[in-house]
Amino acid sequence: MAPVHWVERLRLYLAPLRRNESIDVWDDSMIRTGSEWRREIRAALDRAAAAILVVGPGFLASDFIVLEELPSLLEAATTRGAKIYPLVVGYCAYKRSVLEKYQAFNNPDMPLEALTAAEQNKILNGLCMAVDEDLRQGRTPTSPAPRLATDARQAMIEIAEYLQNTGASFQAQCRRRDQLVAMIESRLRVHEGLEYENFFFRYYAKLNGEEKFQFDQIRAMTEGPLHDGNQKILNIIEGHPQVLEEIPVLTALRQHLVFWLNKYDKVFSKRPEMCLLYTGVEDAVPFPEGVDRKVAKWIKAHKGS
Repeated sequence: MAPVHWVERLRLYLAPLRRNESIDVWDDSMIRTGSEWRREIRAALDRAAAAILVVGPGFLASDFIVLEELPSLLEAATTRGAKIYPLVVGYCAYKRSVLEKYQAFNNPDMPLEALTAAEQNKILNGLCMAVDEDLRQGRTPTSPAPRLATDARQAMIEIAEYLQNTGASFQAQCRRRDQLVAMIESRLRVHEGLEYENFFFRYYAKLNGEEKFQFDQIRAMTEGPLHDGNQKILNIIEGHPQVLEEIPVLTALRQHLVFWLNKYDKVFSKRPEMCLLYTGVEDAVPFPEGVDRKVAKWIKAHKGS
């Protein structure tokens, strides 16, 4: 009997939701050859609002899953309300595993492999509809974030810290960017007034050794402090939605970060010709001016909270 590819089956039912942009689906088959796979998995776990766990004997036997992936997901469920959907596809020791306290979407004693194709399809469709419904209702369906002022203040302090770090990294990147543009224009005797992303894309193949070194330094800032800081700020906002009510401009920041991170995953990470990544006015999601000052002002006003 041919093996059942449960992830492929799930993708069929998730496809309409992806097409409607209700959800963004990720699994480890999307990791490209030559990528830092542990880093990509970690990034996906950090930003996940929901996780479908395809549980069978192989899942529970994997040391990497049980010792590295699962703890991160279960922590996300506890700290920021990420939704966990265990789907039991094969006979296994589910009730003796770390997942035992989590209600499986289907009966572990009757895993999918024990059911007819029609029954399997009904469960798979029901699961995907449940994921969509939970995410439409909010990003924290299992554990609503506390609304205590102390929690909001701590979240604001962390947001301020990451805004300061990403701001400093962005300014440093801008200085290197301007230096590299001047080097390329002087050597090649060009001055076309292109947007920076288009400029580096056009002249990437013509970089000399020194210019390529500078290019790699700029790209490292995008991949490192800018990406990590943007992801952490978004995680904090989604884990503490009450901050959006305290400082409404954070809604615009959240939207900007969602677009930036999506562009990072879908475009930047696949294009070595890019060293920096901008999402702004042309995308109708500019970085909200003065957001760092407003966060700092709020923290100062709530010093005794």
